[in-house]
Amino acid sequence: MEAVDIRKLYDSDPRPTFILDCHAPSAAIYHVNTALLGIPQVALSLHSHNALRDWWDPASKVAARHKDEFCHGRYRWAKFTACERWLVVTIVEQPPITDEPRGILQEPAQLSQITSPSNPRPDTIFTAKIQSPELREHIEYVRLVDWSSTSLGPISSWSYELNVLITTMMLDTRPTALFLGPELVLIYNLAYGTVSGSRHPKILGKGIIDAWSRSQQTRFADAPEEEYHFMVERNGFLDECFFMCSLTSLFGIGTIDGIHSIVTEVTKERLLERRISALLRVSQLSSAARDSETFWTSLREAVEPYEYDFPAAILYSQSVLDTTDSLASCDNASVQCLLEWAVGYAVDHPAIPKVLNIGEEHGLARAMSGSANNGAPTLLREEDGVLPDSLFTDVEQRAFGDPCRAFIVIPVKISDETITGYLIIALNTRRPYDAEYQDWIQVFSKFLGASAASLALHEKELRNRRREDEQAAKLHEALNAEVAVLTQEASDNARKLQNFHDLTNEVGLGYFEFNTSGKLIHANETFFAQTGHRRDLASAPPFSYLERIHERDRNLSWVKWHDLVDGNPTTFEMRWRRESDKHHGSDEKISDYVTTLCACVPIKSKDGTVTGMFGCNTDISAQKEATMTALLKMEAERLLASFTELAPVGLYQLDADLVMKYCNDQWFRITGHPRVPMDQIEWRSIVHKDDLEGVYRDVEVAARTNAPHSFSWRLQQLWTAPDGISTPTWILSTIIVHNDEHGNMISTIGTLTDVSQLKWSEAIQKTRVEEALESKRQQENFIDMTSHEMRNPLSAMVQCADSISSSLGEMEILTREETLAAQPTLQTGLKELITNSLDAIDTIQACAMHQKRIVDDILTLSKIDSKLLVISPIIIQPSTLLQNAYKMFKDVAIKASVELKVSCDASIADMGIDWVALDPSRVLQVLINLLTNAIKFTRGQAVRKVEVIMGASLQPEQKPEVDYVPQQALRQEFLAQRECDSSGEFIYLSFTVRDTGCGLSPDQKVKLFLRFSQASPKTHIQYGGSGLGLFISRELTEMQGGSIGVASTQGVGSTFSFYIKSQRAQSPRSHPTPPHTNTIINKSISSKADESHQASPSNAPLSNVNAHLPFYHILVVEDNLINQRVLCKQLRKLSHTVHIANHGLEALTLIAMTTFAAAPTHEPPLALSVVLMDVEMPIMDGLTCTRRIRAMERTGELVGHVPIIAVSANARREQIEQALRAGVDDSISKPFRIGELMELIRRFGVESW
Repeated sequence: MEAVDIRKLYDSDPRPTFILDCHAPSAAIYHVNTALLGIPQVALSLHSHNALRDWWDPASKVAARHKDEFCHGRYRWAKFTACERWLVVTIVEQPPITDEPRGILQEPAQLSQITSPSNPRPDTIFTAKIQSPELREHIEYVRLVDWSSTSLGPISSWSYELNVLITTMMLDTRPTALFLGPELVLIYNLAYGTVSGSRHPKILGKGIIDAWSRSQQTRFADAPEEEYHFMVERNGFLDECFFMCSLTSLFGIGTIDGIHSIVTEVTKERLLERRISALLRVSQLSSAARDSETFWTSLREAVEPYEYDFPAAILYSQSVLDTTDSLASCDNASVQCLLEWAVGYAVDHPAIPKVLNIGEEHGLARAMSGSANNGAPTLLREEDGVLPDSLFTDVEQRAFGDPCRAFIVIPVKISDETITGYLIIALNTRRPYDAEYQDWIQVFSKFLGASAASLALHEKELRNRRREDEQAAKLHEALNAEVAVLTQEASDNARKLQNFHDLTNEVGLGYFEFNTSGKLIHANETFFAQTGHRRDLASAPPFSYLERIHERDRNLSWVKWHDLVDGNPTTFEMRWRRESDKHHGSDEKISDYVTTLCACVPIKSKDGTVTGMFGCNTDISAQKEATMTALLKMEAERLLASFTELAPVGLYQLDADLVMKYCNDQWFRITGHPRVPMDQIEWRSIVHKDDLEGVYRDVEVAARTNAPHSFSWRLQQLWTAPDGISTPTWILSTIIVHNDEHGNMISTIGTLTDVSQLKWSEAIQKTRVEEALESKRQQENFIDMTSHEMRNPLSAMVQCADSISSSLGEMEILTREETLAAQPTLQTGLKELITNSLDAIDTIQACAMHQKRIVDDILTLSKIDSKLLVISPIIIQPSTLLQNAYKMFKDVAIKASVELKVSCDASIADMGIDWVALDPSRVLQVLINLLTNAIKFTRGQAVRKVEVIMGASLQPEQKPEVDYVPQQALRQEFLAQRECDSSGEFIYLSFTVRDTGCGLSPDQKVKLFLRFSQASPKTHIQYGGSGLGLFISRELTEMQGGSIGVASTQGVGSTFSFYIKSQRAQSPRSHPTPPHTNTIINKSISSKADESHQASPSNAPLSNVNAHLPFYHILVVEDNLINQRVLCKQLRKLSHTVHIANHGLEALTLIAMTTFAAAPTHEPPLALSVVLMDVEMPIMDGLTCTRRIRAMERTGELVGHVPIIAVSANARREQIEQALRAGVDDSISKPFRIGELMELIRRFGVESW
């Protein structure tokens, strides 16, 4: 061994062998010979197989190490030690060489050098001569990869172990790949490249993410984790494939770790499993079908889940009367097929008709006719031009979502010449139509034919069975006629009796024989089945049959028994109980018993003595039930006939030609048609000539909808109304049309009802409604006119008072100058006159505002009485109500030296109240009434405090100390009628007004909240008022789902409290919450009495106010000359430029001269800041003028947006909303004060000049 290299020695050995050096520090394979390298899968498993390594490893401690032989897979190994150093392991038994392909190197002996660590320059797969051209090409692909850009480095730098691993992998005939290095660089053999499809060789040298990140992969729910469903492009075709992938970690290949992967394609196996599964499902579902309809439905349920093999499917059925009838011999032009179902196509697809004729030469009919002629599945591709193109493209999203490329038309044959249907299925779009596919289609076709044939055979058996049952019934009837003769002959001839006995068992006749003691001697099975008699005859007592007989028939049985004992034959009907333990009551039915016709004869001896009774029972239960059904039907028909004659409506029936076939007497009475025979009735002559065409149309509608249809029409006959006016008789008709299976009319059944009285009542009701609406409109116009005419002078009065107050203020400033200081008497006199005049002006203002409130109360009361007052909730923050109330009464409270305070209690913050739905104007109206009374009655008291508190709750909470007024009537749910968008929870807002006024006595509290009522007669004299405010407040709170009440102590003060129903709401998008809006929730706002020394802004001299205000160019559009003059004077006094227009047409002319006009008619153009637009004006009203201005802005005649504020005495919310819809930007109602108007203009954001 020292002279000969042991490696070369064993390389020439044909047995696969490897050698271990036992003197090495650790057991390692020293050499693998060429024969073993020729089996790469075995060579690679030497280290990875733990059991094999434990056997040959000298350091192993397992018991198997001491054995000389070991089985590894299909190989038997043996080992021995040579020269006390070399452990030689060789294969002594292996499978035939054809089962294990060998390597493909040209010189196999050279491979032994790869495993030799002592060879300084071993050959590798890149240096050895390769015989296979395909492998040489693949190795060339590997060489061309830029391995230096990967963690493996160039090929020349690869380690000995890596070269051995790659060489072994390249020689493996199975698809094998290595993922090496940290980025798992891919290198694979030739077989792996084949399964990679179009990705080969681009993925060589790529990381695993780059190589397989875009692969199309589908996973079945029942596939194991190591199985993958890939779409592989082969020969330009995307192929559905299944692969089994095993991954084994590799360690110690130099400095490189990785993964060894073997891929096994199992496409054929998986496809076979899936196709067999489809066949099994078809078998399972179709085997349960008992008729053709269920069979076709089960076929759809079977194939629809297998969307990959059945991406689309269409089934047509072809009727088959008998399996012996050959449809193939019939003329195809006369054979029709019905569409049963279609999978993968929309309903009513134009290329898939409901019914088609096989004889047609286009579309599906042509394809089905061709398959019928071939007698076998027919392949039709798109390029064949046989099937419509839409069948290939208009497919619903199923399977892979690809358009179909080919269809198979399968004739469902139940015999060689009989076809019962056609199944058209689309082929798998990602599998070639290869031999396996064709074999499966053939099997599927034969299986369908076998299933259909089995069903047809079953149906034939059912038909045969029905024929046999009919024949048995006929025989049964024949035997009933002969039973009496047979019973007589039986007594004379025992043989004939035995034959008859056997025959009765066959045909269902119950045979029996009794002795004269009443004991059953003999009976056949049919008798026991009919009567339920016990079968143990020995233990049965005499006359035991009586317990099975109906209670009412037992007396009859005794009578017939005595007749037989007397020697007389008899025939009678008898009822037998079906169940032995059933108790029968008064509601027993025929089906509870078996009714038999008993024919009995006495058995006599030669001397004529009766020795027994013989008889037979015939089951006539079905005849009895049929007779009873016929009687019930006759009774129902009689009752129906009576009903039709007594019905208060006309009943009639027309045939398909609308000819009268039947009508009742009421029809003649209603229509006035002469009473003639049915065939002489001409119903068209009684219909009003203007309605005849409409009647025809309604009949067509009923025929088309196939449902009851009602319509009205008129007769020629006149009907006289209670008011003496004659009109054509109105008829309400309801009809239903019966159609055949083709939709053709068979008959029409209908009713007639005289509705002339109803039509007359509807007309009267319509007239009264129109009159009521007109009355309501006139009353509303009267209220608007009254409001307009009363507010106009009030507005002038208020503004004149403001002008005088301003002038007096300026005069007061003049009295302080040095000119009058030298004349103290005159200065004092002037100051006194000015003070008295200012007091008079304050009185005028107070009276004007008091008159305004009275007008508002009267108009509100009028609306309440006329049912014109509506609650219009909007989305608002309730805290603004307190702010508005405080601003309105702050100056009044200061003048009256009353401390006014508004606040929210803790419930507002606890419940998080922010935006709610309510009617702010109506709530504020109640607060105004309560605050006016509180300040008025607190003015003369020593302690002058008025407090307003707002709270919230989820339920109506009434304060225990407050006496609430009971609601008079149930109000309409106003929140359900609102136009605002609110869907939050319902809440209740409460408002409490507490004052330190004079208070009320118990008698005075009783009179509150009544119409035109005050606490006492002195109230009007001392404080004024109309007595309407609290009554209106009560009505408004009740209309808003709430209530109002009072708690008062005379001499101490009063507390008025009311609550209303509201609802949470979302913040409007177009009205974001101002940052200061909710500050009132966390703190109160008060007006102290010591602020009275400060001058009210509304009463301050206009010259002082003017010094701090911007200046505007204002166009006043007003037809009332007084209001026009007063308003313009006030505005000019504030140094504003004022233009005047008497109506809308003049306003348009002036606007055309301003800077807003695109082509001004005045040079230079006039400046314009805002338009104050009255609503009610002659020639052109304010709303029409506003619409014209907005239209001119849209057409470009005006540039920019013209600010318009509506100034009118129309104060209803509906009128304000109408003005806003017309295009005004804001509105102010008369009467108003100049300060309020200027505040509105400033808040509106009008630019000053």
